[in-house]
Amino acid sequence: MGRLEGKLALVTGAGRRESIGRAIAICLAEEGADVAVADFNRPEESLEVVGEIERLGRRAFPVAGDVSVVADCRRLMEEAVRALGGLDLLVNNAGYSRHKPLLDITEADYDEMLDLNLRGPFFLAQAAIPHLRARGGGRIVNIASEQAYIGDPHLPHYAAAKAGVIAMSKSLALALAPEITVNCVAPGPTATGRFRAGPEYTDAVREKIPLKRWGHPRDVGRSVVFLASADGDAFTGQTLDPNCGTVMP
Repeated sequence: MGRLEGKLALVTGAGRRESIGRAIAICLAEEGADVAVADFNRPEESLEVVGEIERLGRRAFPVAGDVSVVADCRRLMEEAVRALGGLDLLVNNAGYSRHKPLLDITEADYDEMLDLNLRGPFFLAQAAIPHLRARGGGRIVNIASEQAYIGDPHLPHYAAAKAGVIAMSKSLALALAPEITVNCVAPGPTATGRFRAGPEYTDAVREKIPLKRWGHPRDVGRSVVFLASADGDAFTGQTLDPNCGTVMP
């Protein structure tokens, strides 16, 4: 029996191939969870994840929505809960960064990063609370980033949003204790398909990492499993950092 046998989970941003979200959804299913796979404009890829989870013997359902839109957050939550039959775990993973020189960042750019990476997770968490309570409690895990600690000259809006995710998680943890735990996972450079196509994916950069390797999407997935399972019972308002030593907060 897995550590999450019979648990019901919603993972956002879980459709993209070779992504952190997809790895999280699979890791949860491997431990026994049924999973609602949420993504935006990725129906074929979301169905691939659903098929992988079903082959593991668990139930899975695709749900679609734009988490930067509050109305979509609420609708997506209701659809996921209806399909699953309840909710024990919300993983706020959906998000991305958009590099841009500081002086070129527009109001629209700024709003895009904050809406997707910070506002969406807040309103999804808010929508999840009554459903988690109806099952006797539950877990919320928010995916942050090492950028929350170190910043980047071309990512001030993204770094601000991810730092906000960590601070928000502490506030939610205080508000929802003891019945619901709220924690973060803050990955470092992770060898997703998208990252491998970028300029930082070089041997020279990798050699500067203390463990001399990139993070893998499953490193993040296993961290989420830990926090979602009984192994994480003593954690709330905390952040795990699967970053191979790139940042030591």
